[in-house]
Amino acid sequence: MIDKIYLKKYLRKREELETTIIRYNALLNKDNISSPIGKTGLSTNGSSGSSSAIENAVCKKIIAEERIHKLEKDLTEQSAIINPIFEKLENPYEKLVMQMRYEDGFEWDEIRGKIFGNRRDYSQNIEKYNNKVFRIHGSALKHMKELQAEK
Repeated sequence: MIDKIYLKKYLRKREELETTIIRYNALLNKDNISSPIGKTGLSTNGSSGSSSAIENAVCKKIIAEERIHKLEKDLTEQSAIINPIFEKLENPYEKLVMQMRYEDGFEWDEIRGKIFGNRRDYSQNIEKYNNKVFRIHGSALKHMKELQAEK
């Protein structure tokens, strides 16, 4: 059942992917391994009792790459489940809020601004428009539950 908890876990997985990519990029750019000369810990005959800094870095990068690929695969599978339900929502604003939040990764304030930012009273009534976005989201969750119960 696609519900608030499922969608929250989906968002957390998206965040985990983002942070894993950040870590992976940091590993790629790490200064102490960008130039391996003299930093590998290998003796001149090519053997060492312990792993070199380069070997450790490569292993970390491989693990991060594998994690990224797994998260991407999981998110693609979950998205294939979530998107058809979003598409069945009749209210275009419900569909928009759900897609922006869960598929596009927008934060609540970004969603609020994109939908209501051009209103004359927007700046003076931010809280009012926050509540509107949350009501639309809540209504979408309710309608999604109904759509899934129809099956």
